[in-house]
Amino acid sequence: MDKTIQKVKKITEKISESTRLDKKRLLAVSLLLAGAAALIFSEMIHDEPVAQTATSTTAAYDTDEYVSALENRLVSIISSIEGAGETKVMITLESGSEEIYLHDYDYGENIDPSGKNIVERRDEYVIVDGETGEKGIVVKVAEPEIRGVAVVCKGGDSDTVRARIVETVTALLDISSAGVSVAKMN
Repeated sequence: MDKTIQKVKKITEKISESTRLDKKRLLAVSLLLAGAAALIFSEMIHDEPVAQTATSTTAAYDTDEYVSALENRLVSIISSIEGAGETKVMITLESGSEEIYLHDYDYGENIDPSGKNIVERRDEYVIVDGETGEKGIVVKVAEPEIRGVAVVCKGGDSDTVRARIVETVTALLDISSAGVSVAKMN
């Protein structure tokens, strides 16, 4: 390691003498050249393609997949409740999943000619230029909001079974009992 440092010192002294630059200026020029070389090199390397943001068709597919998985999980839980028996579940959504984008707030205060203090707020979304064009940066994807759940099961005519199912569904999905319907299967 010491030999390498000594070699670098000798090289910098030789370059400093031949270019008539002091060591600080030579260091600054060297850093600038190294930075330029790094930029050029980074442009030459082909990165993996950046994943595209979800379009409306993929978001709808993801929402359908989400609902189907949730229905299957509910069928599994509800059918294991004593007296429920064979079970079918349908979930309806209030809205689909929502992408929340990174944005920046800019506040400013101005005094208008009448002397009033006016506070202004400007929101700007952070946009990046990707391979497929400009797009926002997604910071969070909110799960779809559930509107209601319909449960049809063999034991749906029993008040006790209905109460257990409503209690289970409302606890799992954090919805009100008014959004849960339980009926007896034919």
